[in-house]
Amino acid sequence: MTNRNELRTPPRHQRDDSRGRAVKELWYFVPAAYLGAWLVATPLWLTGFRREAPSQHAGPLVAACLFAMMVVPAVVAILLTRWRHPWRDVPRILSLGLPSPRGRALVQCLWASTVFVAITLVGLIPAALSGVYRPAWPQSAWSLLAMPLSAIVSLPLYLGEEIGWQGYMMPRLTLRFGTVTGICVGGVLWGLWHMPMTALGGSYPGHPLYVAIPAAVAVAVAAGAIIAVIRIRTHSVWPAVAAHLGLNEFALPLPQLTAASDHAPDPLFVGPLSLITWPIMMIAGGMALYTISGAGHRRGLRGTGRKSRAA
Repeated sequence: MTNRNELRTPPRHQRDDSRGRAVKELWYFVPAAYLGAWLVATPLWLTGFRREAPSQHAGPLVAACLFAMMVVPAVVAILLTRWRHPWRDVPRILSLGLPSPRGRALVQCLWASTVFVAITLVGLIPAALSGVYRPAWPQSAWSLLAMPLSAIVSLPLYLGEEIGWQGYMMPRLTLRFGTVTGICVGGVLWGLWHMPMTALGGSYPGHPLYVAIPAAVAVAVAAGAIIAVIRIRTHSVWPAVAAHLGLNEFALPLPQLTAASDHAPDPLFVGPLSLITWPIMMIAGGMALYTISGAGHRRGLRGTGRKSRAA
């Protein structure tokens, strides 16, 4: 049963105090998350690494830096939360509880993991019609079977990102700017946070910075809106983790695995991060934002720990 106190609008001075505190906490979190990302990516810059082609495989150093970068948001979020709250309150404040009942939580996570796969499949249709993508049967069934295994192994990394973005940053952004604007601002911050890797050819190998960075930010705004709405509707970080995992572990490799061997697709034009798929992603993100633009889902934005006296 819904607790009426959760929906009651607090007095204006309390709202102003909460917004002011949210801004202060964001000033701690965002610079720390950005600084941490640049620090862990420093070895790649010092060694002169640059990804020039989609087929270029990442070595151990690239993988280590990428893995470290993905856990930075969680480390910052947990430390900042623990600074003001006892350990026992940290999971609740960061929305790490599973939705109830557990069976529904599993269904929500499985559904969330397919969202970006569906968007990517739709985007491959115009890509194929335009000739930039030539579909073919996968060369190896093992590649498809390895995707779920990779997703399971990589799960802690996506949890690391979303504890920071959806568990800590998003509730404060929506408290400060409102739901829709806060989510859009969060998408911009999320996209720019990837700059240490994007500038090295991470998402768009072989393309200049003035193309790669705006494209990465634009996609992050659309994809981030979808992930944020999933987090709000489910009142938990875990389905958002599943959505992010589905984007990187299933949707991103899909064009590479299903393209003709003599025509490697360019991620700028083919796949979930491409210019062709971007309008579809924007439509999906806009529809998702519309569903939570009213007051009915404000409870999903809890996560700033305002009610705990450890503050």
